[in-house]
Parts: sequence; C-alpha cells; structure tokens
Amino acid sequence: MTAMQSMKSESTMEKGLSRRGFVTAAAMGLAGVAAAGLAGCSPSQAGEKAPSSASTGSSVPSSWDGEYDVVVCGGGGSGLTAAYSALENGASSVLVLEKAGTTGGTTALAEGAIQASGTTWQKEIAGVIDDSPELHKNFWMTDGEGLVKEELVQCMADNAADNLQWMADNFNITFSNVFGCYPTPYMKDEYMRDRIHLITDASDETKTGGVVWATNALAAVQEKGGEVQTDTEVVDIYQDESGTVVGVATKDGKNYKANKGVVLAMGSIDHNEDMAFKYDQQQYWDIKTQAVATAATNTGDGIRIGMAHGADTAFHGAVDLILQTWSYTNNQNPEIPYILIDMRGNRFVREDTTYAFHCRAMFNAAMAQGGMDGCTYMLMDNKMLTSDAKCSWSDNASDGADARKAALDDGSLVQADSLDELAKALGMPASNLKATVESWNAACKAGEDAAFGRVVQLTPLDEAPYFAWKTQNTNIGSIGGLLINTDAAILDTDGNPIPHLFGAGVDTAGWIGPYYPGSGTCLQGALNWGRIAGRNAATTA
Repeated sequence: MTAMQSMKSESTMEKGLSRRGFVTAAAMGLAGVAAAGLAGCSPSQAGEKAPSSASTGSSVPSSWDGEYDVVVCGGGGSGLTAAYSALENGASSVLVLEKAGTTGGTTALAEGAIQASGTTWQKEIAGVIDDSPELHKNFWMTDGEGLVKEELVQCMADNAADNLQWMADNFNITFSNVFGCYPTPYMKDEYMRDRIHLITDASDETKTGGVVWATNALAAVQEKGGEVQTDTEVVDIYQDESGTVVGVATKDGKNYKANKGVVLAMGSIDHNEDMAFKYDQQQYWDIKTQAVATAATNTGDGIRIGMAHGADTAFHGAVDLILQTWSYTNNQNPEIPYILIDMRGNRFVREDTTYAFHCRAMFNAAMAQGGMDGCTYMLMDNKMLTSDAKCSWSDNASDGADARKAALDDGSLVQADSLDELAKALGMPASNLKATVESWNAACKAGEDAAFGRVVQLTPLDEAPYFAWKTQNTNIGSIGGLLINTDAAILDTDGNPIPHLFGAGVDTAGWIGPYYPGSGTCLQGALNWGRIAGRNAATTA
C-alpha cells in the first residue's frame, strides 16, 4: 500500500471519528498465548544483580505497612497492564498505587489507537495482508531519525500483534477499525500500511477508546487478586546495600515492601514546569503558551525518583496536535485549503505530514522568530467560508457565521480583503506574504509542490477575503524518560539494570524519537513495556 493509499484510509476514518481526539472520560481468547512468548531477554537476565551506580537512598525500613511480590507505581494503561502481567506470571500478590483519585491516567483520556502489524484485524478490516514486524520496525526507525534504540523498536514491532491478541484475550477487547497514518517527508512508501487499531469493548461495540482499556484492565487485575489503591502518591523507592530495589515509600508515610520487583509507570513530565524547563524545551513551551491535555497527575514522579537513584534518561520533545487543523480540517487531510506560515509570512513545512512532525516544525519556527512569544498561522482564503469540510466557521456549518464572528472578535482569527492588509494586521512584511502565496499558487497550478513536496489539497489561495488563524497546539505528552533495555529494566548511567526496578509506558525512553510517529505508538509502548515489566518483575530471581 502506498503512502497515498494510507492517507486516503486515514481521511475516510476521520470523517467518522477523529483519530487523535481526546475523549472526556468520566468513568473509570487465545488462552494459550502466554507471556513466555513475548520477545525480550530471560527473567534471570532481567533480574540479574549487575553492578549499579544507583544511590541506595533512604535506609530500608525496619518494618513495612504491606508486603507484596510486585509493587506497581501508577494505575494508567501501562501500570494496569504490568500488574496483570505480573499476576499471570506467578506473582502471588501485586499492589498498584495510583496518585489520582481514579485509575486510568492519560490512557483513559485517549482515543485508544494502537499500532500493530500482522494482526487478524488488520487483515480482516483493512485488507492488509502484506505487512510485517520488519516493515513496522522500519517505519518507526525512520521516524525516529536515528534517536531511538533499534533493539527497543524491534522488540515493540515483534511483539505488537501478539500484544493486541493478549489484550483481547484478557481485557475483553476487540478492535473495530484499522486505518493508516500520514507520512513524513522522508518516509518510504514501502513502510506505510494501515496498522492503527481502534480499541473497542468486545461486549459493547458502542464503547471505544482508551477508557475501555483502563476500565477493563482494572476489572481484570482486581478479579485476578491484585490490590489497587488510589489517592496514594509514591515519593521514593528503597534499595538495600547491594542496590537492589526492595520497596516504595508513599506521601502519606506508608512503606510497602516488594519482594520481587517495583515497576515505575507514573507518566512523563507533562505538567512539570521545572523539569520541562530543564529537559524538554518544547514541552516547556507548550506548558507556558499552548495547551496540555494529559492527566494532571503526569508530573514526572517516576522519572524524578529514578534519576535520584542513578537511572539514565533521554529527552527529545513533545507530542502535539494542531488543535485547529484537527478540529476543522479533518486533522491532517487539509480539505480546507490552507498553508502554514511563520511570523514573517514564510511557509516553513509540508502540511500534509503526520501531525507531530509539523507541530515540531511549528515550535521551531515560533521559537526562531519570537522565542516564547513566537507563533505560527494557518493562512486561508474565501474558500474556507464555502467549504463542505469539517470547518466550524464555514457558512455551511451549523452556527458557522457566529463561530467565525467570535474568533474574529477574540483575535484568534484575522480577516482582510487583501494580502497587503492581512500582512499589516499581522505585523509581517507584505512582500514576504505575497511572495509566499504566489509561490504556493504557482505550485498548485503546476500540480507539484517543489518546495516541500506536499501532495494533498494543492488548491490555490486566490479568493479574497483572506484569513490568518493563530495556531494553538494541544500537547498530549512529553517524549522522554528513564532508559530501559528490552526486559523493561531501568538502566543506570553505566548502562546496567538497577536490580528489581522496571519501567513501563512514557516513564521510559529509547523507543520513541524526537516527535510522535503517528497515533498508536504510545499505547503500544504502554502495552508492550507494561507487559514485559510485569512479567520480569514477577519472575526475577
């Protein structure tokens, strides 16, 4: 399947449901498919007491408030998956500690898309019969731009299909749709397939999204004997004299012993302004000037704790959506003709790429010309008013004229009868803006975007009035955290596993690069590393 075919599939899907939409979450098979078949190193390797540079931290308590085989810190998708995996792999007791008042975390807010290749759903729903883990790995590696660990990406790609089947078998989940993502400019068509699976409740297919995973996984953990405590914030871990992690401390003064392992699955630094300032400038920009839509409890607690005990880290950037493009142009298929311009009126990126790719470009353009006060714009013309696409401002939309007036009144939308007037209103050189539009219109006439290679919606901007929309990104997470190996063991700064300490989900790093490579990657990471972390925590020596 070509990249263009994948684009078409994605656009078709988005007419029914926005792939990257966050939902308002108020609530929180193949029996023989066992964790033993999951790729990764052996349990003995995972729990090997290798030399560690980690600090032993606070002295180990003389008594404990509870004793378990495995303690999982965090009750989101990765944490609940880790807990279930530990239980099915022989842990006699598992405790999940969740900072928030309910479990689910950002997973419960997500649309619930998971990438995988070679599944039965991919074949039956999308008709894709020629995909493979190797193609999928190549896709992720290409978008990783050389800033990912190949062995981690290979592990995810190899396990992805089995992970979805495992989820279906244990969490009463199926997948109601399979669709594709948009490419980056350097992506090879041969790596593109429709492989994004939408989570659906197997008992009620009207229920979709990450909240289904969070709800069903919680029930499965509790039915299997796992204990879950909410409103319980983990603030530290304990290590014995050898550096082995033996338990955790909570904010309310309780200490819980972990005889076999501790899993950190507490989310990334999404809402931690101080850590974002130090480690992830794009996340900091989003916190200060854009919008962050992840769980409010994602403040990097697990990452901070791991770092305090000698864990190594890697940070890259942030996962952003263009809220306006997402809401009004069927996300990345720009059915409303527009181009993105910077503060000087110059076009700076191919617009029909996967959302996080051009959001990174928007961040760079804004910072380059205005620093923390920088911005970018969507430039449109009169065709926006008559568009049949999903534009709330169109005259064809319900209350479209009123919505347009409100945007004009609050200044987020600027309208002018000429490009000269628009440039003046935006404070940018009119010559630049006019040259940009002339170049774009010439490319549309020629049928080829020589400057950036855009292939979707080559429609000229030539009908007054003209509109500029100040873009507003919606951040759905920071990229970066604690480095792990293929056993989900958290590594110290010498590259050795910290004994009995494991990581899952976006607490961890090394498997995702400088921008988000399409919907379903983070949830596959939550599933894959949660499953491996739970298994190895339960079976470590």
